[in-house]
Amino acid sequence: MPMMTSKERLRAAMVGQPVDRPPIWLREGFDSTPLPARAGKPLRGWQADPVYRDLVEFARPHCSTIVAWSPGRHFNRRLAVAPRHLHNKTTTQADGTQITESWIETPGGRLTEVSRRSPDVNTSWKLKPLATTCQELEALLALPYELEPVNLSGYHAAREKAGDMGLPQLGISSPCVVISGCLHLEDFLLLAGTEQSFMRECLEVITSRFLATIDAIFAQGPLDTIGWMGGAEQCTPPLMRPESYDEYVAPYDGQIVAALKKHGVQALQCHCHGKVRHALSCMTAIGFSATDPVEPPPAGDVTIAEARAIVGDRMTLMGNFEFDELERSEPEHIRRRTREILSEAGPRRLVLAASAGPISRMTPRLAANYRAWIETALEMSAKG
Repeated sequence: MPMMTSKERLRAAMVGQPVDRPPIWLREGFDSTPLPARAGKPLRGWQADPVYRDLVEFARPHCSTIVAWSPGRHFNRRLAVAPRHLHNKTTTQADGTQITESWIETPGGRLTEVSRRSPDVNTSWKLKPLATTCQELEALLALPYELEPVNLSGYHAAREKAGDMGLPQLGISSPCVVISGCLHLEDFLLLAGTEQSFMRECLEVITSRFLATIDAIFAQGPLDTIGWMGGAEQCTPPLMRPESYDEYVAPYDGQIVAALKKHGVQALQCHCHGKVRHALSCMTAIGFSATDPVEPPPAGDVTIAEARAIVGDRMTLMGNFEFDELERSEPEHIRRRTREILSEAGPRRLVLAASAGPISRMTPRLAANYRAWIETALEMSAKG
């Protein structure tokens, strides 16, 4: 078939249409903007490192990109409170470390969260959660709520940045993740096991707020976007029993997926780490068109062949290189794994992807393994 653009290839693969070859997606952490288009926006830190830059320039023509966007802070992980209640202040220390204090004024008093971001590391660590008790969550739930206007400037910027290389992606957290985002993981697991009625109350409120926001986003008509939901990996083993996904995830994610489809968003991706053997069947029933990262043992519990047997042709698999495999293996191992994945899962309804993207300085070995992955995928596609 004729050669497709990276955008066409990715969209087709995510909804099960024919492709000229399986797309390659390197995940977050890779700046897809060509260097000439970065005038006035100098690269800093680890993304300015020559090892990283050389890999990006090599990979760009062969890979699809996904550019995330949001309509504002409506889908926040603070029980989806109205954005006007959210406040934060960031201070930068002498070594470049950033400390962000976020707070919400509730009828029961101020709730505060503290996070830290280290220089040259593209992630943050939560030092103090927003809430630790049901009473504090109830105070969040009691805040006055009114749907605030959505802003589509992020969508237009993402669409322009993606161009023919990929797709803009509307990100929405699973309502269950919106609850766990307020808490320490241990407190969330205790709440889910002992306060089922309150959990369901929170999930229903969050879902209703998300549904109203989705209707507002698409009020003027369809948008050229795919959808992403941060899947509730908290509800998979070993943290929770498999059936927790049926109880705390499927009924609520299902409503959100149905609403997005009603507005014309057919490519819908569920991001969920962990042991997802049971959850994969739930995801297909919910109506997701794709899932990632589909992790093999020991981090996960399904090989790519087993995942294909579970979902059949109903869902696209995005995987299944483990990031630590890319960090620590030799290129010949990655070449074998690439051939294995393409043989066992593809070429249809497959996106070659890793379980995560880089968040700090890239080693020469990691860059060599990315090259081995891309080169082998292209070689196999050329052979048909």
